[in-house]
Amino acid sequence: MVITQTPLRVSFWGGGTDLSDFYTKHGGAVISATIDKYIYLIVKSRYDDSIVLNYSEKETVSEVGKIRHNIFREALKLTGIAGGVEITSIADIPSQGSGLGSSSSFTVGLLNALYAYIGSPKGPAELAELACHIEIDILGEPIGKQDQYAAAFGGFRRYLFLPDGRVQVEPIGISERDIIRIQRACRIFYTGITRNASSVLSEQQKNIGNNIDALLKLKEYAMTADSLLRDADMAAIGRLLNEGWSEKKKLAARVSNAEIDSIYDRAIAAGATGGKLLGAGGGGFYLFVGPGEKLEKLQTALRELSELPFSFTRYGSKVIMNMEENVHQLK
Repeated sequence: MVITQTPLRVSFWGGGTDLSDFYTKHGGAVISATIDKYIYLIVKSRYDDSIVLNYSEKETVSEVGKIRHNIFREALKLTGIAGGVEITSIADIPSQGSGLGSSSSFTVGLLNALYAYIGSPKGPAELAELACHIEIDILGEPIGKQDQYAAAFGGFRRYLFLPDGRVQVEPIGISERDIIRIQRACRIFYTGITRNASSVLSEQQKNIGNNIDALLKLKEYAMTADSLLRDADMAAIGRLLNEGWSEKKKLAARVSNAEIDSIYDRAIAAGATGGKLLGAGGGGFYLFVGPGEKLEKLQTALRELSELPFSFTRYGSKVIMNMEENVHQLK
């Protein structure tokens, strides 16, 4: 049996610049951090040759090609596992339309578990690229590359998406004390609005040619905001999140709407200095930043929304149990 634990992520600046239609011409940059909300993948051998998958549904099939779940199917094909396996996925929060990168965290965690299961573990860069290959190249999802890298590497990092397709990963050195300061000034609320991220991102992709200026600003924020995080300058972080959210709303009509804007306006009126919808937009979770003394007012102003308690984490996807190691060593 192999179990992997893969974090979800909070994106701060640069979302949209990780789409290939933009970064292949201009280069992209994203700053994000992982949080202690996870997707767990459990892989174990079966006594027969069937494939059993447990997620929001249950599938029992005789061969890989019959699997309905696209990512399970393609990951098993990629790793060459043809049968005799049972895989279970467990998530800390409902993953549909969360904006926390859950789909890519699932893909990275699944690949991490499967490669460990066959005795061929992969490092974070390879896991991220293999996840991108499945989601973008094989399945044709209109998504970028930031979520796969955040899930694989973890922590506070800047990801540079180079025009030649390479990704440069830069840790942002923040002391434990300042991570706690940042965490205390951040709140995440669930809007209660679900959306299909692919539909929002498809619109963003179609509009890239008309939104170069906004995307270049989002890239600039990601290129310069690391110093604000290192200094835990929460006032400046809030202001730049606000500017970034204003630019992001230009990328597609579906990024925001009257209900989403109303939530934001109430949060700012209650004392938040800035914030943004996480992920593609259109729903999911909101991140807000504000001074500690204002946070109680923020919770009151948004009392109809569910708050997500969280902590930042320094780690990406990892194997937390591997009983297959002894089997492979004996072989």
